[in-house]
Amino acid sequence: MLANLPPLLLAHLAAALLALPLGFYQLVAPQGTPGHALAGRIYVPAMLVCNLAALATFVPGSKRTLALSPFHVLALVSLYSLGTGMLALRRWLRDRQPADLKAHKVQMAYSWLGLLMAGVSQVLVNDRFGIAPAFEPVRFWTSFAIINLALYAVGSWWIFGRLLARPDPTR
Repeated sequence: MLANLPPLLLAHLAAALLALPLGFYQLVAPQGTPGHALAGRIYVPAMLVCNLAALATFVPGSKRTLALSPFHVLALVSLYSLGTGMLALRRWLRDRQPADLKAHKVQMAYSWLGLLMAGVSQVLVNDRFGIAPAFEPVRFWTSFAIINLALYAVGSWWIFGRLLARPDPTR
């Protein structure tokens, strides 16, 4: 399974496997602690490698590369979420505005949720991993959509219903 992966996809996979537990820790452990900051300093570069390696697999007009897929679009969305989450943190550290801290929490939580969604949907519907049979395109994209909508709904409920309801440790 991994022996046939190109180096870019191996880098993507390694970075994703590092970012996934770090991001989970970020969401469930106390926020604003030195451990949270250290995990974030590792999570952000891992996510950058993960997303940039995924995007680098697409080269227009090349027959040797992967075709542009929704995963490439989602990598762009993930980069946006990661970037806006870090900018919100910088603003919050400078001005201590509660809206900036909330934006940081939401954007970083969505960056992790997107990683989880991509990983789960790849494992469940990609025949490379041997879990699902080789799906025809309609069945593949239907499965992909259902899985991701369910994960997005549950994740959004958790972000807005639980994560943002936790007390701010800095007050």
